[in-house]
This record gives sequence, structure tokens and C-alpha cells, in this order.
Amino acid sequence: MACWEYDIKTIRMDQVDKTKEDLNQMGLDGWELVKFVGQVDEDGMSNAFFKRVLDGANI
Repeated sequence: MACWEYDIKTIRMDQVDKTKEDLNQMGLDGWELVKFVGQVDEDGMSNAFFKRVLDGANI
């Protein structure tokens, strides 16, 4: 069974190209977007939860 690590990042939602770039980089680093949480704030930011398999942690 896989063991996971989790991360919460603040992602900009007001600039689509930058948002896609940020999310694509997280994907290249092995992170999978689980969900966005909360509303987009006045600065165009939202929290995103990510997970990825821990290296060498398969049971």
C-alpha cells in the first residue's frame, strides 16, 4: 500500500497562464491536486491541497 505526503499551497487564480504554469510544475514534481479549498480572496489567491507518494514508502 502506498504512503502519501501532503502539502497545502496558495495558488493564484487571477492569472490563468501563471496558474497553469504553477500547477504543471507541481505535477512535474510528482504532486497531484486533490482539491481547492475556500473562496478566491481579494488578491485572487486560493488554497490548494496536493498529495504524492512518499519515495520508498510502499508497504
